[in-house]
Amino acid sequence: MRQPDRHDPTRNTTPHGTSNGPAWDAWLPVLAAMAIMVTGCLSTFLVLELDEFRPKVGDIVAFRPGSQDTDMWQMSIPAKLASATGAPGAACALDPNVMAEKGGSLVVEGRQDDPAVQYLVHWAGTATASTSDSCGDSANLLVSRTDLQRLANAAGGFGVGDKGVVR
Repeated sequence: MRQPDRHDPTRNTTPHGTSNGPAWDAWLPVLAAMAIMVTGCLSTFLVLELDEFRPKVGDIVAFRPGSQDTDMWQMSIPAKLASATGAPGAACALDPNVMAEKGGSLVVEGRQDDPAVQYLVHWAGTATASTSDSCGDSANLLVSRTDLQRLANAAGGFGVGDKGVVR
């Protein structure tokens, strides 16, 4: 009796020529889905890291008086008073509802990258919170990138014009 040839390419096939090995046809959709997910995750990460989408020096967040519905944004954003050199000082709070009640604006004046990304902003308006931890009616503040974006979202975006906020 003759031994089967181990190097014979037809050894793992049935008499009809189909493969008895792993079902690659079943794995192709899984591999394609994984490739799409990895591509999506990497793309999102790269877009978020682009400076084009970060707040820039000179950007303005304007709170127009009476532009917000009452208690529309239930948040208190932490900030730190900044000295003339930009060093952090006492903590205070920013409440978008209070800031929008009588109006005011935040102007991005600088960005610090160490130890974490923080923005130096100048607030001009009325009180920033209804509690004793208000930042006052005029102050230089340090806020994180995320918190600055949250304030901009509450005001309808960066800029001073009509931001098209639908109510």
